[in-house]
Amino acid sequence: MKKTPMLLAMMIIATGQVGVSIYLPSLPLISQSLDASQADVQLLVTLFLVGFGASQLFYGPLSDAIGRRPVFIVGQGVYLLGTVMCLLLSHSLTGLILGRLLQGLGAGSASVLGRSVLRDSYDGAQLTKALSYISVTASIMPILAPVFGGWMAFYLGWQAVFMFVLLYLAAIFTLGYFVLPETNSYGKHRFEPIEVVKNYGRLITNKQVLSSASYNWISYLTSLVSLSVMPFILQHHLGLTAAEYGSVMIIPSAGLMIGSVSLNVLNRYMSTQQLLRLAISLMSFAGVWLLVTEVTLFNLIWAFTCLTIAQGLSFPLSISMLLEPHKRQAGAVSALSGSIQMCLAGLFGGYLVEHWVQSQFAIGVFYLIAASLMAFVLLLSRSKTLMQREFA
Repeated sequence: MKKTPMLLAMMIIATGQVGVSIYLPSLPLISQSLDASQADVQLLVTLFLVGFGASQLFYGPLSDAIGRRPVFIVGQGVYLLGTVMCLLLSHSLTGLILGRLLQGLGAGSASVLGRSVLRDSYDGAQLTKALSYISVTASIMPILAPVFGGWMAFYLGWQAVFMFVLLYLAAIFTLGYFVLPETNSYGKHRFEPIEVVKNYGRLITNKQVLSSASYNWISYLTSLVSLSVMPFILQHHLGLTAAEYGSVMIIPSAGLMIGSVSLNVLNRYMSTQQLLRLAISLMSFAGVWLLVTEVTLFNLIWAFTCLTIAQGLSFPLSISMLLEPHKRQAGAVSALSGSIQMCLAGLFGGYLVEHWVQSQFAIGVFYLIAASLMAFVLLLSRSKTLMQREFA
């Protein structure tokens, strides 16, 4: 199995995931520093995710048309420009919000390209294996990034987090510019927006696309809502500092690693549906735990860790099921799925954090609702498979 495409894809995906969550421990500090409300600073997350999601609809088919490499250069360039804007306008909440939106518009290229490079390079079992390793990056970065973000914000100030991201992006951009090959081997063609819109219309009504991707959408929304609420609960209600918050987030990171690594082992003995049922059961257990226990640091982190283990199991399965039948349209399919995922997380997640999910009990109820939705999708998929076998 070739390692270079997988390593490059991990680097590319990491740039987008870092932008999502490394700033989360700083939100209370930004709120105090700029005299802004929690709802106002939540826009720094919401607009990034909206830009991240919407731009994928453009980057995906563009990468199918003109190649992966040019899209990497353009997208990461926009991401860098947005980060510079955040640094220069860090004294203004409006400037930060606009910079974060620009960051998101550039970061959308990362998710599309990472998955498309893998789909270009691997097939079958190798694709699933590569995606399981990628899931370590795509799933752990949103958890691990706040660890470093919390430490930097506490010891160096929250502006230092933006400086770190700028240096990190510059390094990846330079490396990718000189190392990233063109993996799209299906021939370049003209980019036609009208055809792109029609194709998205066909894909959005494709039941296979919707059912396969929905596991990832639901899981990601649940994780992001948790990460948005936890800094305020742990810092404001339980008295942790930003640095201490960053430190305890190492534990859920380990949960994601356990889930992703376990998948490589369990995949030999269990079917995809059995593994998804296991992930749903873990998510349900986490929800029940939060409902029946007191509000403590242990209970919150233990439940969140169970959720991340479930995410580590379900993420690569969902992406493999999604992309397997669409090799020639990997960019477009990945873009559509990623766009819906990020827009749902940004808009719906922001609404949930502002109006409902603000306590341990509410998080527990939300976990149970998410698990029920995933179980419903799995049941529908199983029923459809059984019907197809009967008529075959």
